[in-house]
Amino acid sequence: MKHLYFAALLGGALVSTAHADGELPNFELALGGGIAKTEPAFNIDLTINIPITERFSSQINLDSDYVFNDTVYEDYSMSEFNAIGFYRRDDWRLGVGLGLLEKKSRDDSFTTERVGIARFLASYYWQDVTLDWQYANYNDEFDRAVSMELGAIWYPDAIRRIALYAEDQVKGTGWRLESFIQPEKRRNQLAYGAILRTGEGDSFPYVGLEVRYFFDRTMTVKQRDRSFH
Repeated sequence: MKHLYFAALLGGALVSTAHADGELPNFELALGGGIAKTEPAFNIDLTINIPITERFSSQINLDSDYVFNDTVYEDYSMSEFNAIGFYRRDDWRLGVGLGLLEKKSRDDSFTTERVGIARFLASYYWQDVTLDWQYANYNDEFDRAVSMELGAIWYPDAIRRIALYAEDQVKGTGWRLESFIQPEKRRNQLAYGAILRTGEGDSFPYVGLEVRYFFDRTMTVKQRDRSFH
């Protein structure tokens, strides 16, 4: 929770700078849950997107995963805090950032582990398809972490997105399929969908549902992805 408080505090401190240029920060909150093989797993994610200029923007995100009844670690959480900067053009964007990954037991059954992260991101936009690549230098001991992912996002219409990613996991290559819908009747500020992940190890396969709420103005799912991610 201390990371969540810090993220909110930092985002608030930057509001005045972004507002001075005529653009306000964009806040996103995601809540999800599912089954990782035989384990219940939940996630709470907070993202703060902060425009700086027409070409430069920044992002602060905190992703927290909670796993219960793991066969090795029992009940524990994995939290990742990142600060990322982006350079954007009309049909592509590049990003680089730094972060911290923490693995913590709920009952102190193992020592809390922390590792620093360097992140690199790139995307190319072609009509209704986005090609997306992300890399993070995770420590191999964090067995739920994904060090690299390469995929494509398709927007069949203004309210839907379907994505397929290949993921470089600790024990090999896995796949992630996700589909989200952002209904117009909710002013395009609420999205919900399903996520399916495959791979080796106790965390896969994973099947889950997620709801995302956007604290901003109305925009299509493609506009939102390409303006802030």
